[in-house]
Amino acid sequence: MSAKARFSAVLVLLAALALFLLLRDQESFTGSRTAAPDSYALDIARMNGADRHTLTLDAGTALRIEFETQEGSLRMTLTAPDGTVLYTGSGKDATAFTVGIPESGAYTVTVEARHAKGTIRISAAG
Repeated sequence: MSAKARFSAVLVLLAALALFLLLRDQESFTGSRTAAPDSYALDIARMNGADRHTLTLDAGTALRIEFETQEGSLRMTLTAPDGTVLYTGSGKDATAFTVGIPESGAYTVTVEARHAKGTIRISAAG
């Protein structure tokens, strides 16, 4: 094989690798998403990227959370209306827990994923 042919082959391989790496980290979601004013659920078969949902909750509400990461990296954050972070975690340690809601208002759930598989279920209980 000539030097020119080898050089062309290397360029093609580098271009293919660059395209693979670019597409591999592209935002995507495969699974199901259910969102309501007082609940949120993600059943993730595969996710790259982020998702956000706003819950409208009353003070004194107990927020039940089930959160499990099976593959990849999955991080969830629950933020109060005043910007206080009530929970942040990866779903690997505590997988079922309750968070007390201190004040009425809009609470933001943010999920960030990288090559993730798992489940998140959040529901309000009086």
